[in-house]
Amino acid sequence: MKHQEPVNPFEDPRKKAQDEIDHAREVREKKIADRARNKTEPRLIADGNLQRCSICGYPFPADIRPSMSVAFAEHLMKAHKPGQTGEDFNQAGHL
Repeated sequence: MKHQEPVNPFEDPRKKAQDEIDHAREVREKKIADRARNKTEPRLIADGNLQRCSICGYPFPADIRPSMSVAFAEHLMKAHKPGQTGEDFNQAGHL
């Protein structure tokens, strides 16, 4: 015989089901928030004499003018607009 929890005749089964749905939603939303929080910020990665964008691999030579930080900031604004998905970026032909 399987062990069954005692049934409370005063508990509405619809309320219990809704409570379980709400709990599952909270767990799912927490996981999504944790994933978003764990994403790293775009940065430059050393690659021999170049620095590359950590998102797309775009190369930046060491002697870039006016400076590496300005060039990288401009690249981020043009190629990786806030809210742009990876699919949007790929469809734009940047890779």
